[in-house]
This record gives sequence, structure tokens and C-alpha cells, in this order.
Amino acid sequence: MKQYKQHFLDKLAEESLDLSTTEKTLADYITNNYKKISFLDLSDVSKILSLDTDLINSYCNKLGFKDYEELRKSIRDLAMSELSSTDRFEFSQINMNSKIASVKNTVITKELSNLNKLMESFDESLFYTMLEEIINAPEIIVVATRSSAIIADYIEHMFNKIGKRTTKITSGASSNFDNFAMFDKNALVLAIGFARYPKETIRVLSFFKKHSFKVISITDNTLSALAPFSDLVFPIPCESVSITDFYATPISLINMMIILLSQIDKEGSLSYLNKFEEIAKEYGFYF
Repeated sequence: MKQYKQHFLDKLAEESLDLSTTEKTLADYITNNYKKISFLDLSDVSKILSLDTDLINSYCNKLGFKDYEELRKSIRDLAMSELSSTDRFEFSQINMNSKIASVKNTVITKELSNLNKLMESFDESLFYTMLEEIINAPEIIVVATRSSAIIADYIEHMFNKIGKRTTKITSGASSNFDNFAMFDKNALVLAIGFARYPKETIRVLSFFKKHSFKVISITDNTLSALAPFSDLVFPIPCESVSITDFYATPISLINMMIILLSQIDKEGSLSYLNKFEEIAKEYGFYF
């Protein structure tokens, strides 16, 4: 990732691009403020540098991008793993104030944007391959730490509910491996992780990869820190605002899996759901 980032930043002012003086100024600003650029839209950069938006888009075209937004997306993919909570908080203030309406519009618009991008970029063939691996695996081990641990909780609960034997690992604690010998050697490791890519998740994946487990990762970038330890990477858009994590897209992806798994094995799923309902009734899970 670091080498790719440096190559990307070097390209911004490459001599072969034949940049004008103004474009070089723009290239220098992006290079020196690439983290901040992740949160700046086209109009923001235009105001800051007093440059026409058409000129900015023209420069992006020279770099091989359709427009500024496509460039910003690539830069954000590079920068997110480096952004501290403080950075994300400070940069998010550029386009957002403390009024409820502003925060509401920003948050919902961003989640809708993530979902729309998932619709547009959804790789059905890759998803089918991932689903096939899950169907064929005798056991699923979900690895997700830090804030992504809530997704692991959801997957474990729902997969087990329809009869897909699932265990979660939500921290890098050594106690997680006390029962390692009990894992099926053909189990599938399903990893969830987004920038800033928790080291706990990477350490756990490294361990499983070392012991020849198959690993599928759901993450935000093919350059994700999870990728080197994965046999298959399913990238999804997961941009967030401020210090929060936005999980509409990963939860939607998991819900697709659950629905399809239950439909593929209708009888098995119905049998497990009936057992669940019997237990729920006996112990009074719900009102």
C-alpha cells in the first residue's frame, strides 16, 4: 500500500503530463493535502485554490480519471488507512455544521451514496463464488474486530439461525485459539475489516493463513491490508463521515447471503428456524 501511494502521488506532477503552472499548483496542493482532499468536494477545492472547476476536471482527465470525484475516491482509498479519529473529525467539519438538518442530510446522503455505488459496482460473478464457498464450507469462522465486531455478531447469529455452523472471533486475544484444534480444517474464514484495518484482524488472518485455511475478506478496497491474507476479496463502498463507521453496505451484503442461503436450502433452513422458534417460545425471547 505504501509503495502504491508513493507511486500515485509521484504521478500527480509527472513531467510527461505536460502540466501548466496552474495545474502544477493543483498537483502540489493535492500531494501535500491528500488526507484532507478525501473530504473535499470539487467546489471546496475550487474555492480554496480559486480555480475553475473545469480546469480541475481537465487535470483529473490528464491523470486518467473521469472527473475530480473519481480522483478523490482513489485518494480516499489510499488515505483512509492513515486517517486518525482526530483527522476524520476535523476534516468532516469542512462540509458539515452542528445543525440537526445538516447532519441528517450528510449522514443519510452518504449511506445512500454507498448503497448506490454498491448497486453499480456489484460483481455478481464474484458474489456467486463467495456464496458457493460459504455453502460448501462445513463451518464458518467470522473474523472481525474493533467496530466491525458488531457485524460478526450479526453474521454468527443469523447463519446459525438457518443452520450454518458459525463461530466468531472479535479480538486478537490468545484465548480465541484455546479451542483451535476443534475447528474443522476445511472451515472457511470470513473476514470483515475496513480502514483503518485493525492489526488484531490482520494478526488473526495471518494465523489462519499460516495454517492453510481458506480466507474470504469483505473490505473497502482491493489494496486493503486484509487482501494479502485472502484467497478472495469482495470490495464494497463503505465511506463514512466524521468519526463514525457506516455499515449499510456490509449489512446489505450479509443480508443477501442469508436470504440466498435460506432459499437454496429451504427445508434445512425451515427446520432450524422451527427449532429456533420452539426455543424462543420456551425461554420467552420475545414479548
